[in-house]
Amino acid sequence: MALRASLQDWAPRRVKLTMDEHLDKMASIGKRGSSYYCNPVVAGLAGILIWGFVIWGAIGKEAVAAETQAAQAWVTEIWNWLYMSSRNIWLLVLMYVLYKYYDIKLGSEEDKPEFSDLTYFAMLFSCGIATGLWYYSAEAMWHYEGYGTPRWTDHKIWNDNTRAEHAVMMTWFHWGLHGWIAYVLVGVLIGFMTYRRGFPMSMRFTMYPIIGELVYGPLGDMIEVLSILCTIFGICTSLGLGAMQINKGLVRLDLGTYQGQDYFGCDSSGTCSGRAGIEVNRDTQCIIIVVISGFAIASVILGLKAGIAMLSQAAFILSFFILVGVLFLDETWYILNALTSTLGYYIWYLPRISFHTDAWEELGKASDGLGGAPDGRGGLKGWMNAWTIFYWGWWISWGPFVGTFLARISRGRKLGNFIIASLILPSFWSFIFTGVFGAAQIRISRQAESAGLDMSDAAHTYGWCCAMEPCS
Repeated sequence: MALRASLQDWAPRRVKLTMDEHLDKMASIGKRGSSYYCNPVVAGLAGILIWGFVIWGAIGKEAVAAETQAAQAWVTEIWNWLYMSSRNIWLLVLMYVLYKYYDIKLGSEEDKPEFSDLTYFAMLFSCGIATGLWYYSAEAMWHYEGYGTPRWTDHKIWNDNTRAEHAVMMTWFHWGLHGWIAYVLVGVLIGFMTYRRGFPMSMRFTMYPIIGELVYGPLGDMIEVLSILCTIFGICTSLGLGAMQINKGLVRLDLGTYQGQDYFGCDSSGTCSGRAGIEVNRDTQCIIIVVISGFAIASVILGLKAGIAMLSQAAFILSFFILVGVLFLDETWYILNALTSTLGYYIWYLPRISFHTDAWEELGKASDGLGGAPDGRGGLKGWMNAWTIFYWGWWISWGPFVGTFLARISRGRKLGNFIIASLILPSFWSFIFTGVFGAAQIRISRQAESAGLDMSDAAHTYGWCCAMEPCS
Protein backbone atom coordinates (compact mmCIF):
# COMPACT_ATOMS: atom_id res chain seq x y z
CA MET A 1 0.00 0.00 0.00
CA ALA A 2 2.80 2.41 0.94
CA LEU A 3 4.67 1.57 -2.27
CA ARG A 4 1.53 2.17 -4.35
CA ALA A 5 1.00 5.52 -2.66
CA SER A 6 4.58 6.60 -3.29
CA LEU A 7 4.32 5.65 -6.95
CA GLN A 8 1.11 7.65 -7.32
CA ASP A 9 2.51 10.74 -5.60
CA TRP A 10 6.16 10.87 -6.67
CA ALA A 11 6.30 14.24 -8.44
CA PRO A 12 8.98 16.77 -7.33
CA ARG A 13 7.68 19.57 -5.11
CA ARG A 14 8.96 22.84 -3.69
CA VAL A 15 8.66 22.03 0.00
CA LYS A 16 11.25 23.37 2.41
CA LEU A 17 12.31 20.59 4.78
CA THR A 18 14.97 20.52 7.45
CA MET A 19 17.89 18.10 7.13
CA ASP A 20 16.38 15.87 9.81
CA GLU A 21 13.04 15.80 7.99
CA HIS A 22 14.78 14.66 4.81
CA LEU A 23 16.57 11.89 6.71
CA ASP A 24 13.37 10.81 8.45
CA LYS A 25 11.89 9.92 5.05
CA MET A 26 14.64 7.35 4.37
CA ALA A 27 15.35 3.95 5.92
CA SER A 28 17.84 4.09 8.79
CA ILE A 29 19.09 2.34 11.91
CA GLY A 30 21.04 3.66 14.87
CA LYS A 31 21.06 7.02 16.58
CA ARG A 32 21.43 9.96 14.23
CA GLY A 33 24.83 11.58 14.64
CA SER A 34 26.48 8.44 16.02
CA SER A 35 29.07 6.28 14.29
CA TYR A 36 26.50 3.49 13.90
CA TYR A 37 23.83 5.50 12.09
CA CYS A 38 23.32 4.24 8.54
CA ASN A 39 20.87 3.20 5.87
CA PRO A 40 20.65 -0.61 6.26
CA VAL A 41 19.52 -1.16 2.66
CA VAL A 42 22.39 0.83 1.15
CA ALA A 43 25.06 -0.43 3.56
CA GLY A 44 23.89 -4.03 3.43
CA LEU A 45 23.47 -4.35 -0.32
CA ALA A 46 26.70 -2.47 -1.11
CA GLY A 47 28.59 -4.66 1.38
CA ILE A 48 27.20 -7.86 -0.11
CA LEU A 49 28.08 -6.84 -3.67
CA ILE A 50 31.58 -5.64 -2.80
CA TRP A 51 32.50 -8.65 -0.71
CA GLY A 52 30.87 -10.94 -3.24
CA PHE A 53 33.14 -9.54 -5.93
CA VAL A 54 36.20 -9.81 -3.66
CA ILE A 55 35.47 -13.44 -2.84
CA TRP A 56 34.79 -14.21 -6.50
CA GLY A 57 38.12 -12.64 -7.41
CA ALA A 58 39.98 -14.54 -4.70
CA ILE A 59 38.50 -17.89 -5.72
CA GLY A 60 38.71 -17.56 -9.50
CA LYS A 61 41.30 -14.91 -10.33
CA GLU A 62 41.79 -15.96 -13.95
CA ALA A 63 38.06 -16.27 -14.57
CA VAL A 64 37.37 -12.85 -13.08
CA ALA A 65 40.10 -11.26 -15.17
CA ALA A 66 38.72 -12.85 -18.32
CA GLU A 67 35.12 -11.86 -17.53
CA THR A 68 35.95 -8.25 -16.68
CA GLN A 69 38.12 -7.86 -19.79
CA ALA A 70 35.32 -9.29 -21.91
CA ALA A 71 32.84 -6.90 -20.29
CA GLN A 72 35.09 -3.92 -20.95
CA ALA A 73 35.56 -5.00 -24.57
CA TRP A 74 31.76 -5.32 -24.91
CA VAL A 75 31.31 -1.77 -23.59
CA THR A 76 33.79 -0.48 -26.16
CA GLU A 77 32.16 -2.40 -29.00
CA ILE A 78 28.55 -1.46 -28.20
CA TRP A 79 28.64 1.81 -26.27
CA ASN A 80 31.72 3.55 -27.63
CA TRP A 81 29.56 6.07 -29.51
CA LEU A 82 27.64 6.95 -26.33
CA TYR A 83 30.79 7.44 -24.25
CA MET A 84 32.26 9.82 -26.80
CA SER A 85 29.18 11.83 -27.76
CA SER A 86 27.77 12.19 -24.23
CA ARG A 87 30.91 13.89 -22.93
CA ASN A 88 30.64 16.49 -25.67
CA ILE A 89 27.01 17.09 -24.77
CA TRP A 90 27.83 17.55 -21.09
CA LEU A 91 30.69 19.88 -21.96
CA LEU A 92 28.29 22.09 -23.89
CA VAL A 93 25.83 21.98 -20.98
CA LEU A 94 28.50 23.09 -18.52
CA MET A 95 29.60 25.91 -20.83
CA TYR A 96 25.99 27.09 -21.02
CA VAL A 97 25.63 26.96 -17.23
CA LEU A 98 28.91 28.86 -16.89
CA TYR A 99 27.61 31.64 -19.13
CA LYS A 100 23.97 31.73 -18.00
CA TYR A 101 24.29 31.20 -14.24
CA TYR A 102 27.78 32.43 -13.45
CA ASP A 103 26.76 34.57 -10.44
CA ILE A 104 24.63 32.00 -8.60
CA LYS A 105 26.32 31.32 -5.27
CA LEU A 106 26.61 27.87 -3.77
CA GLY A 107 25.15 28.90 -0.43
CA SER A 108 23.54 32.02 0.98
CA GLU A 109 24.65 35.47 -0.09
CA GLU A 110 26.48 35.87 3.23
CA ASP A 111 28.52 32.65 2.87
CA LYS A 112 32.24 33.06 2.21
CA PRO A 113 34.64 30.46 0.74
CA GLU A 114 36.01 28.19 3.46
CA PHE A 115 39.45 27.78 1.87
CA SER A 116 41.90 30.05 0.07
CA ASP A 117 42.16 29.71 -3.70
CA LEU A 118 45.56 27.99 -3.51
CA THR A 119 44.45 25.49 -0.87
CA TYR A 120 41.22 24.91 -2.79
CA PHE A 121 43.09 24.11 -6.00
CA ALA A 122 45.60 21.89 -4.17
CA MET A 123 42.77 19.86 -2.63
CA LEU A 124 41.02 19.63 -5.96
CA PHE A 125 44.22 18.42 -7.67
CA SER A 126 45.14 15.91 -4.97
CA CYS A 127 41.65 14.46 -4.72
CA GLY A 128 40.93 14.38 -8.44
CA ILE A 129 44.02 13.29 -10.36
CA ALA A 130 47.21 13.20 -8.30
CA THR A 131 47.85 9.43 -8.39
CA GLY A 132 46.70 8.91 -11.95
CA LEU A 133 48.59 11.90 -13.31
CA TRP A 134 51.84 10.66 -11.82
CA TYR A 135 51.31 7.09 -12.95
CA TYR A 136 50.58 8.23 -16.49
CA SER A 137 53.23 10.95 -16.60
CA ALA A 138 54.84 8.84 -19.36
CA GLU A 139 51.63 8.56 -21.39
CA ALA A 140 52.85 10.77 -24.23
CA MET A 141 55.86 8.48 -24.56
CA TRP A 142 53.65 5.41 -24.78
CA HIS A 143 51.57 7.04 -27.51
CA TYR A 144 54.70 8.10 -29.37
CA GLU A 145 56.09 4.57 -29.21
CA GLY A 146 52.73 3.20 -30.38
CA TYR A 147 51.75 1.14 -27.34
CA GLY A 148 48.60 -0.76 -28.32
CA THR A 149 49.24 -0.02 -32.03
CA PRO A 150 47.08 3.09 -32.57
CA ARG A 151 46.39 4.43 -36.04
CA TRP A 152 49.27 6.95 -35.93
CA THR A 153 51.87 4.17 -36.00
CA ASP A 154 51.43 4.13 -39.79
CA HIS A 155 54.75 5.71 -40.80
CA LYS A 156 53.58 6.28 -44.36
CA ILE A 157 51.21 8.95 -43.03
CA TRP A 158 52.79 10.06 -39.75
CA ASN A 159 56.43 11.13 -39.56
CA ASP A 160 58.23 11.17 -36.21
CA ASN A 161 57.67 14.87 -35.53
CA THR A 162 53.95 14.74 -36.31
CA ARG A 163 53.65 11.60 -34.24
CA ALA A 164 55.33 13.30 -31.27
CA GLU A 165 52.94 16.27 -31.38
CA HIS A 166 49.95 13.97 -31.75
CA ALA A 167 51.13 11.84 -28.80
CA VAL A 168 51.20 14.84 -26.44
CA MET A 169 47.85 16.08 -27.76
CA MET A 170 46.29 12.65 -27.19
CA THR A 171 47.49 12.76 -23.59
CA TRP A 172 45.92 16.19 -23.17
CA PHE A 173 42.64 14.86 -24.49
CA HIS A 174 42.60 12.14 -21.85
CA TRP A 175 43.51 14.51 -19.00
CA GLY A 176 41.79 17.70 -20.15
CA LEU A 177 38.28 19.07 -20.37
CA HIS A 178 36.61 15.79 -21.33
CA GLY A 179 38.07 14.00 -18.33
CA TRP A 180 37.11 16.57 -15.69
CA ILE A 181 33.50 16.72 -16.91
CA ALA A 182 32.44 13.82 -14.66
CA TYR A 183 33.71 15.55 -11.51
CA VAL A 184 32.34 18.98 -12.34
CA LEU A 185 28.93 17.75 -13.38
CA VAL A 186 28.39 15.84 -10.13
CA GLY A 187 29.87 18.69 -8.10
CA VAL A 188 27.55 21.27 -9.68
CA LEU A 189 24.47 19.11 -9.10
CA ILE A 190 25.26 18.19 -5.50
CA GLY A 191 26.40 21.71 -4.62
CA PHE A 192 23.27 23.29 -6.05
CA MET A 193 20.84 20.79 -4.52
CA THR A 194 22.56 21.02 -1.11
CA TYR A 195 23.36 24.72 -0.77
CA ARG A 196 20.46 26.18 -2.75
CA ARG A 197 17.67 23.64 -2.20
CA GLY A 198 18.52 22.35 1.28
CA PHE A 199 18.84 18.62 0.46
CA PRO A 200 21.40 16.39 2.23
CA MET A 201 24.73 16.07 0.43
CA SER A 202 24.02 12.75 -1.24
CA MET A 203 24.03 11.43 -4.81
CA ARG A 204 20.38 10.35 -4.67
CA PHE A 205 19.18 13.96 -4.43
CA THR A 206 20.83 14.94 -7.72
CA MET A 207 17.99 12.93 -9.29
CA TYR A 208 15.19 14.65 -7.35
CA PRO A 209 14.17 16.95 -10.25
CA ILE A 210 13.63 13.81 -12.37
CA ILE A 211 12.24 11.14 -10.04
CA GLY A 212 10.98 13.36 -7.23
CA GLU A 213 9.90 11.67 -4.01
CA LEU A 214 11.16 8.31 -5.26
CA VAL A 215 14.66 9.36 -4.14
CA TYR A 216 13.64 8.53 -0.56
CA GLY A 217 12.77 4.92 -1.36
CA PRO A 218 14.34 1.85 -2.98
CA LEU A 219 15.18 3.69 -6.22
CA GLY A 220 17.17 6.27 -4.26
CA ASP A 221 18.87 3.46 -2.35
CA MET A 222 19.95 1.87 -5.64
CA ILE A 223 21.49 5.18 -6.74
CA GLU A 224 23.49 5.26 -3.52
CA VAL A 225 24.60 1.64 -3.92
CA LEU A 226 25.75 2.29 -7.47
CA SER A 227 27.66 5.37 -6.31
CA ILE A 228 29.40 3.38 -3.58
CA LEU A 229 30.39 0.63 -6.03
CA CYS A 230 31.74 3.20 -8.50
CA THR A 231 33.76 4.86 -5.75
CA ILE A 232 35.17 1.62 -4.33
CA PHE A 233 36.29 0.24 -7.67
CA GLY A 234 37.63 3.61 -8.79
CA ILE A 235 39.71 3.91 -5.63
CA CYS A 236 40.95 0.34 -6.02
CA THR A 237 42.12 1.13 -9.56
CA SER A 238 44.02 4.22 -8.42
CA LEU A 239 45.50 2.48 -5.38
CA GLY A 240 46.65 -0.42 -7.51
CA LEU A 241 48.27 1.78 -10.15
CA GLY A 242 49.86 4.01 -7.52
CA ALA A 243 51.24 1.04 -5.56
CA MET A 244 52.76 -0.45 -8.72
CA GLN A 245 54.47 2.84 -9.56
CA ILE A 246 55.79 3.40 -6.02
CA ASN A 247 57.00 -0.21 -5.91
CA LYS A 248 58.99 0.26 -9.11
CA GLY A 249 60.40 3.56 -7.86
CA LEU A 250 61.48 2.05 -4.54
CA VAL A 251 63.27 -0.77 -6.38
CA ARG A 252 65.19 1.77 -8.48
CA LEU A 253 66.17 3.72 -5.35
CA ASP A 254 67.14 0.52 -3.55
CA LEU A 255 69.36 -0.56 -6.46
CA GLY A 256 70.75 2.93 -7.01
CA THR A 257 69.76 2.72 -10.67
CA TYR A 258 71.25 5.48 -12.81
CA GLN A 259 71.16 5.57 -16.60
CA GLY A 260 70.19 1.90 -16.70
CA GLN A 261 73.01 0.76 -14.40
CA ASP A 262 72.51 -0.61 -10.84
CA TYR A 263 75.07 0.39 -8.20
CA PHE A 264 73.88 -0.81 -4.76
CA GLY A 265 74.14 -4.33 -3.33
CA CYS A 266 76.13 -5.78 -6.23
CA ASP A 267 78.30 -8.89 -5.96
CA SER A 268 81.45 -9.80 -7.87
CA SER A 269 79.43 -11.20 -10.79
CA GLY A 270 77.65 -7.89 -11.26
CA THR A 271 74.29 -9.11 -9.93
CA CYS A 272 72.67 -6.43 -7.76
CA SER A 273 70.06 -7.08 -5.08
CA GLY A 274 69.96 -3.59 -3.57
CA ARG A 275 70.49 -2.44 -0.01
CA ALA A 276 67.10 -3.58 1.34
CA GLY A 277 66.32 -6.25 -1.25
CA ILE A 278 63.04 -4.65 -2.32
CA GLU A 279 61.34 -6.54 -5.16
CA VAL A 280 58.48 -5.82 -7.54
CA ASN A 281 55.76 -8.14 -6.29
CA ARG A 282 52.30 -8.24 -4.76
CA ASP A 283 53.54 -8.44 -1.17
CA THR A 284 55.44 -5.18 -1.49
CA GLN A 285 52.51 -3.51 -3.21
CA CYS A 286 50.11 -4.66 -0.47
CA ILE A 287 52.38 -3.07 2.14
CA ILE A 288 52.44 0.15 0.11
CA ILE A 289 48.64 0.16 -0.08
CA VAL A 290 48.42 -0.30 3.71
CA VAL A 291 50.78 2.63 4.27
CA ILE A 292 48.88 4.86 1.84
CA SER A 293 45.59 3.88 3.47
CA GLY A 294 47.08 4.76 6.85
CA PHE A 295 47.92 8.28 5.65
CA ALA A 296 44.41 8.61 4.20
CA ILE A 297 42.74 7.47 7.43
CA ALA A 298 44.93 9.81 9.50
CA SER A 299 44.04 12.77 7.28
CA VAL A 300 40.32 12.00 7.66
CA ILE A 301 40.62 11.67 11.45
CA LEU A 302 42.46 15.01 11.66
CA GLY A 303 39.66 16.67 9.71
CA LEU A 304 39.30 18.63 6.52
CA LYS A 305 41.45 21.63 7.46
CA ALA A 306 44.10 19.99 9.64
CA GLY A 307 44.42 16.75 7.67
CA ILE A 308 43.22 16.69 4.08
CA ALA A 309 44.05 20.34 3.34
CA MET A 310 47.61 20.10 4.67
CA LEU A 311 48.26 16.76 2.94
CA SER A 312 46.95 18.20 -0.32
CA GLN A 313 49.17 21.26 -0.02
CA ALA A 314 52.23 19.09 0.60
CA ALA A 315 51.43 16.85 -2.39
CA PHE A 316 50.84 19.81 -4.68
CA ILE A 317 54.02 21.64 -3.63
CA LEU A 318 56.14 18.52 -4.17
CA SER A 319 54.54 17.93 -7.57
CA PHE A 320 55.14 21.54 -8.55
CA PHE A 321 58.78 21.35 -7.42
CA ILE A 322 59.47 18.22 -9.50
CA LEU A 323 57.65 19.70 -12.51
CA VAL A 324 59.66 22.93 -12.39
CA GLY A 325 62.85 20.90 -11.95
CA VAL A 326 62.17 18.91 -15.12
CA LEU A 327 61.23 22.07 -17.02
CA PHE A 328 64.43 23.95 -16.20
CA LEU A 329 66.87 21.05 -16.08
CA ASP A 330 65.80 19.78 -19.50
CA GLU A 331 65.75 21.80 -22.75
CA THR A 332 63.49 24.57 -21.44
CA TRP A 333 62.92 26.46 -24.68
CA TYR A 334 62.16 23.26 -26.55
CA ILE A 335 59.56 22.26 -23.94
CA LEU A 336 57.90 25.69 -24.05
CA ASN A 337 57.79 25.48 -27.85
CA ALA A 338 56.30 21.98 -27.61
CA LEU A 339 53.61 23.16 -25.17
CA THR A 340 52.67 26.09 -27.39
CA SER A 341 52.58 23.98 -30.55
CA THR A 342 50.53 21.22 -28.91
CA LEU A 343 48.04 23.72 -27.49
CA GLY A 344 47.26 24.99 -30.98
CA TYR A 345 47.05 21.45 -32.29
CA TYR A 346 44.73 20.45 -29.42
CA ILE A 347 42.36 23.36 -30.05
CA TRP A 348 42.30 22.62 -33.79
CA TYR A 349 41.95 18.82 -33.41
CA LEU A 350 39.56 18.71 -30.43
CA PRO A 351 36.28 18.68 -32.43
CA ARG A 352 37.55 15.66 -34.34
CA ILE A 353 39.20 13.65 -31.58
CA SER A 354 36.31 14.16 -29.15
CA PHE A 355 33.98 12.28 -31.52
CA HIS A 356 36.47 9.73 -32.82
CA THR A 357 35.51 6.12 -32.02
CA ASP A 358 38.02 4.05 -34.03
CA ALA A 359 34.97 2.65 -35.86
CA TRP A 360 36.94 1.07 -38.70
CA GLU A 361 39.78 -0.14 -36.49
CA GLU A 362 37.23 -1.88 -34.26
CA LEU A 363 36.27 -4.10 -37.21
CA GLY A 364 39.58 -5.86 -36.67
CA LYS A 365 41.86 -7.32 -39.31
CA ALA A 366 40.66 -8.04 -42.81
CA SER A 367 41.08 -11.75 -42.10
CA ASP A 368 38.42 -11.51 -39.39
CA GLY A 369 35.82 -11.15 -42.10
CA LEU A 370 34.02 -8.13 -40.61
CA GLY A 371 35.28 -5.55 -43.07
CA GLY A 372 38.65 -4.65 -41.62
CA ALA A 373 41.15 -2.68 -43.72
CA PRO A 374 42.19 -4.75 -46.77
CA ASP A 375 45.53 -2.91 -46.97
CA GLY A 376 46.37 -3.92 -43.39
CA ARG A 377 47.34 -0.37 -42.47
CA GLY A 378 46.13 1.84 -39.64
CA GLY A 379 45.64 0.90 -36.02
CA LEU A 380 44.59 -2.36 -34.44
CA LYS A 381 41.35 -3.22 -32.68
CA GLY A 382 41.39 -2.63 -28.95
CA TRP A 383 43.26 0.66 -28.65
CA MET A 384 40.13 2.61 -27.66
CA ASN A 385 39.30 -0.08 -25.12
CA ALA A 386 42.75 0.11 -23.53
CA TRP A 387 43.01 3.90 -23.51
CA THR A 388 40.15 6.33 -24.10
CA ILE A 389 37.23 4.16 -22.94
CA PHE A 390 39.26 2.96 -19.96
CA TYR A 391 39.93 6.59 -19.06
CA TRP A 392 36.31 7.68 -19.38
CA GLY A 393 35.18 4.77 -17.23
CA TRP A 394 37.85 5.58 -14.66
CA TRP A 395 36.91 9.26 -14.52
CA ILE A 396 33.21 8.41 -14.23
CA SER A 397 33.83 5.89 -11.44
CA TRP A 398 35.47 8.65 -9.39
CA GLY A 399 32.67 11.10 -10.21
CA PRO A 400 30.45 10.47 -7.15
CA PHE A 401 33.33 10.71 -4.68
CA VAL A 402 35.26 13.63 -6.19
CA GLY A 403 32.09 15.50 -7.16
CA THR A 404 30.77 15.25 -3.59
CA PHE A 405 34.14 16.37 -2.21
CA LEU A 406 34.25 19.35 -4.59
CA ALA A 407 30.76 20.36 -3.51
CA ARG A 408 31.79 20.05 0.14
CA ILE A 409 34.75 22.44 -0.20
CA SER A 410 32.98 24.89 -2.53
CA ARG A 411 30.39 26.46 -0.25
CA GLY A 412 30.38 30.23 -0.66
CA ARG A 413 31.76 30.19 -4.21
CA LYS A 414 29.90 31.33 -7.29
CA LEU A 415 28.77 28.66 -9.72
CA GLY A 416 30.84 30.18 -12.51
CA ASN A 417 33.94 30.30 -10.34
CA PHE A 418 33.37 26.68 -9.37
CA ILE A 419 33.22 25.52 -13.02
CA ILE A 420 36.31 27.52 -13.99
CA ALA A 421 38.26 26.29 -10.95
CA SER A 422 37.28 22.63 -11.35
CA LEU A 423 37.10 22.26 -15.15
CA ILE A 424 39.20 24.81 -17.02
CA LEU A 425 42.10 25.52 -14.64
CA PRO A 426 42.75 21.84 -13.77
CA SER A 427 42.75 21.03 -17.47
CA PHE A 428 45.46 23.62 -18.11
CA TRP A 429 47.45 22.31 -15.15
CA SER A 430 47.18 18.80 -16.61
CA PHE A 431 48.33 20.16 -19.98
CA ILE A 432 51.43 21.70 -18.42
CA PHE A 433 52.18 18.65 -16.28
CA THR A 434 51.83 15.98 -18.97
CA GLY A 435 53.25 18.30 -21.64
CA VAL A 436 56.48 18.98 -19.75
CA PHE A 437 57.08 15.34 -18.91
CA GLY A 438 55.93 14.11 -22.32
CA ALA A 439 58.08 16.51 -24.32
CA ALA A 440 61.15 15.74 -22.20
CA GLN A 441 60.63 11.98 -22.43
CA ILE A 442 60.13 11.99 -26.18
CA ARG A 443 63.26 14.08 -26.73
CA ILE A 444 65.40 11.81 -24.54
CA SER A 445 64.01 8.67 -26.16
CA ARG A 446 64.81 10.02 -29.61
CA GLN A 447 68.35 10.77 -28.46
CA ALA A 448 68.68 7.18 -27.28
CA GLU A 449 67.25 5.85 -30.53
CA SER A 450 69.63 8.00 -32.60
CA ALA A 451 72.54 6.71 -30.50
CA GLY A 452 71.53 3.13 -31.29
CA LEU A 453 70.76 2.15 -27.70
CA ASP A 454 68.79 -1.07 -27.22
CA MET A 455 65.40 -1.31 -25.49
CA SER A 456 64.65 2.40 -25.76
CA ASP A 457 60.92 1.83 -26.11
CA ALA A 458 58.59 3.26 -23.48
CA ALA A 459 57.90 -0.02 -21.69
CA HIS A 460 61.56 -0.69 -20.89
CA THR A 461 62.48 2.96 -20.37
CA TYR A 462 59.79 3.50 -17.75
CA GLY A 463 59.48 0.01 -16.34
CA TRP A 464 55.90 -0.59 -17.51
CA CYS A 465 56.06 -4.12 -18.87
CA CYS A 466 54.01 -6.68 -17.05
CA ALA A 467 52.38 -5.32 -13.89
CA MET A 468 53.92 -7.96 -11.65
CA GLU A 469 57.13 -8.82 -13.52
CA PRO A 470 60.34 -6.88 -14.16
CA CYS A 471 61.16 -5.93 -17.74
CA SER A 472 63.27 -8.50 -19.50
